[in-house]
Amino acid sequence: MIQKCLEVLLIPFVRIMLHIYFRQIEVAGKERVPRGVPLIYTPNHFNSVIDGLLARVFLPHDPRPLAKSTLWDIRLLRPLLVAVGAIPVYRQQDAIDESYVARNKGTFSACYDALAEGASIVLFPEGQSHSEPELQEIKTGAARIALGAEQRRGPLGIRIIPVGLTFDAKQRFRSRVLISVGEPLDPLEGLGEANAEDREAVKLLTRRIQQGIKSVTLNYPSWEEANIMSRAADLYVKRSSRDEASSSLAAEFSAHKQLSDAYRLMKERYPRKVSRIVDAVNAYDRLLKVLSIRHEHVVQEHPKLLQTIYSLRKLSLFVIRLPLALLGIFLNAAPYFLTTLVGQLKIQADRASTAKLVAGLILYPLCWTLQSGMLENEFFPAYVWWILAPLSGVSSLLFRERHAQLLEELRTYLKLNNHAEMKQELEQRLENICIEVTELLAISAASQRSAREWVTEDQI
Repeated sequence: MIQKCLEVLLIPFVRIMLHIYFRQIEVAGKERVPRGVPLIYTPNHFNSVIDGLLARVFLPHDPRPLAKSTLWDIRLLRPLLVAVGAIPVYRQQDAIDESYVARNKGTFSACYDALAEGASIVLFPEGQSHSEPELQEIKTGAARIALGAEQRRGPLGIRIIPVGLTFDAKQRFRSRVLISVGEPLDPLEGLGEANAEDREAVKLLTRRIQQGIKSVTLNYPSWEEANIMSRAADLYVKRSSRDEASSSLAAEFSAHKQLSDAYRLMKERYPRKVSRIVDAVNAYDRLLKVLSIRHEHVVQEHPKLLQTIYSLRKLSLFVIRLPLALLGIFLNAAPYFLTTLVGQLKIQADRASTAKLVAGLILYPLCWTLQSGMLENEFFPAYVWWILAPLSGVSSLLFRERHAQLLEELRTYLKLNNHAEMKQELEQRLENICIEVTELLAISAASQRSAREWVTEDQI
């Protein structure tokens, strides 16, 4: 009963806060999720508690997350953990006595019960959150839970769903996140029968889960390589902002994934080709830096942009939104400043977003309550100020983003039109990047086709 009440109260609020914290949240591949069977979601773990909240709120069938038991020691998180139906995991690295890890028998039993009832769970098989540029070696927990549930409560028809969480800047407020749903895995495929005590069966399924997660995540050996190749893919896919697909995170991820896989395959065999991509990207970015402009505004369709900026509609919306935006700045300045201070504390990179979000969940309502009490009068009672605070805050946030973007685009338009030769040079450098990336992808695709044909001929 308590869990249901907290779920009804907190989950919608968490959804709103996630939409405020992230500028764009996109789920790709929902259609792959089967219905009518128990599910085990297995995402990568890149952003601490945020990952669990995203999975719980945006994945189908409201999965119950598994969370490390030490989170229950944080009193402020307890209501949230109850609301999402979290199941505690007692990790060996958190052990405080000999009986600590033994409690995981209860964790497995809770998972078996949930799956037998047709519910879904979500666990992070890497075991802990991290800030590495590639998937870490995953633990056997997901495989043992799936096989154990089928063995003790089956047949259940469980399906394991690999999930990729991709952030363009996980620590930054108003960044973007893509939730990619992979192809479902049948845990019993190729095994004959379920046996959670069979080490070989557990290892085989664990490898399949790892490959499934890799298929929906980007993986690079180092952050230096990840940054440069991701930048190349970004420039490649956003070459024309007029392309409607370019605004889709799934479309961007597809290009990033293709280049990531091609890079891993080709970097040893064609180092000069990879080096040319690196040089082309660095040359383009150097010129952007010199001109103090962004790539997105270089490829804008400026004549259409100017018509938009100076249209009556834009001017009228500006006038209408401005008073509410100013009110939002006034009512939300204090909690915004305090939350920013929390973000500046020395916090691990994979926990920074969680710290800021949790701080916001507490500080904003607290400040709104204090302010509403101070500002209430006979014309505007306290509850009116409390309602105005979040509404005007969202309005000021959107106002700032939209109109700052328009002003920056206008500045870029004027600068590039006064330096036509610079614009031509930028276009040429961007063209070089696209040519190099296209050639690398083509070579990689040809190499993979040849490998498949060779395997087929060998089998024949």
